[in-house]
Amino acid sequence: MGWPGLIAGVLRHPIFLALAAMALAWALVAVNTDIDPGPPEKPAVTIVASVSLDFSDTDSGGVVVTDAESGSEVHRYEMGEGSFVRGVLRTLVRERASRDIAGQPSFQLELTSDSSLMLVDEDTGYWIALEAFGPDNYREFRDMFDTAQALSSQSLQGSDKN
Repeated sequence: MGWPGLIAGVLRHPIFLALAAMALAWALVAVNTDIDPGPPEKPAVTIVASVSLDFSDTDSGGVVVTDAESGSEVHRYEMGEGSFVRGVLRTLVRERASRDIAGQPSFQLELTSDSSLMLVDEDTGYWIALEAFGPDNYREFRDMFDTAQALSSQSLQGSDKN
């Protein structure tokens, strides 16, 4: 029979066909399970207050945090400063880029009833629980939150006088 006939006989064998079908099924499952599951579900907590913050880069390599409502500057990080803040923002901006969401990122900083803080990107649904990174990093965002709230209340009081 020779090699060509032997190989053709093996290819027609039922075990080979069963193995080929299992390999094809495995490949289809592997390809279809690589789909992004999306953001994790936010915890069921009560949000007691929130501020909307815009983050933008400066020409000198810094980052400026502004209150989205009033446009007032909340904080400024010069080049080399605010590594934790930059890392958190990089994570959220990467998710925006992977979904082709263009434009200047604006994030919600939410204070929960148990004094936790979450930074939320409403466009992607991703959120980061900031107290999980330690008290110093939490305090960095808490200071931003308090400043933005003070700026918002000042702008509200100024508009009430008119």
